[in-house]
Amino acid sequence: MSEPRAVITHVRHKVATHPLSEVTVTVRCLSVGCSWTLAPTANLKAADEAVMTHAGLHGHPTFARTFEDVALVRRLELNEGKREIPPLPAADEEPQHERAAH
Repeated sequence: MSEPRAVITHVRHKVATHPLSEVTVTVRCLSVGCSWTLAPTANLKAADEAVMTHAGLHGHPTFARTFEDVALVRRLELNEGKREIPPLPAADEEPQHERAAH
C-alpha cells in the first residue's frame, strides 16, 4: 500500500502596496491625559502638519502613528511578464480567504 507524500517546493513571492490603493495614517498623542487623535487620512503631508501643529500648541512631542495599506502578494513565476493587477475588493465584499472557507 502506498502512503501519500508531501512535496515542498520553494516558491518566490513579492509583497508590495497594491497600486490601486492608498497608504493611510492614523495618529494619536502619547502625552499623559491628552486624547488628541487624527482620523485616518491618505494625505500624509497634512497628517505631519497636524501633528506638528498639535506639538507646537501643546508642547506634546510624542505620537503613535499607524500606517495602513492594502498589500498585494504575487507569485513571481506565475506573474512574470503579466501587467494585470487584480482589482481591490468592494467594501461590502467578503474577503477571499473567508469565502473559500464557507
